[in-house]
Amino acid sequence: MLKRLAHVTLYVHDCEDALRFYTEKLGFEKRMDSRMDDGSRWLTVGLPGQELEIVLHDPTHWHREEVAQEMLRQVGKNPMWVWHTDDFWSTYETLRQRGVEFVSEPNEVMYGIEVIFKDLYGNRFLLLQQVFL
Repeated sequence: MLKRLAHVTLYVHDCEDALRFYTEKLGFEKRMDSRMDDGSRWLTVGLPGQELEIVLHDPTHWHREEVAQEMLRQVGKNPMWVWHTDDFWSTYETLRQRGVEFVSEPNEVMYGIEVIFKDLYGNRFLLLQQVFL
């Protein structure tokens, strides 16, 4: 039976650029960083205190050329993820000051406050402070 979600994968063009974005701009921590002899790299990040890890995956060395190219065409096209915060305005301002690009203005809705931002490849994420009705 399924137990838990352990990893989600984001396809990236450059692991170092992605690592810097997720750690320096969004505050993630590097969890695993293993380099293989063939040039492939297992690189994961996660939020402090959260078990889920995001795999920053450059498929170039992991897969056959045609498979890797298909995966690279998916860079920046990930479905939107929702990140919760307990202090919307402080989190929003911190991310803004770190240079995170927002694609909408903060919006108060019936379930909380939200704003959409992008990573360095164009993947969109929703920052949400949820209020319980």
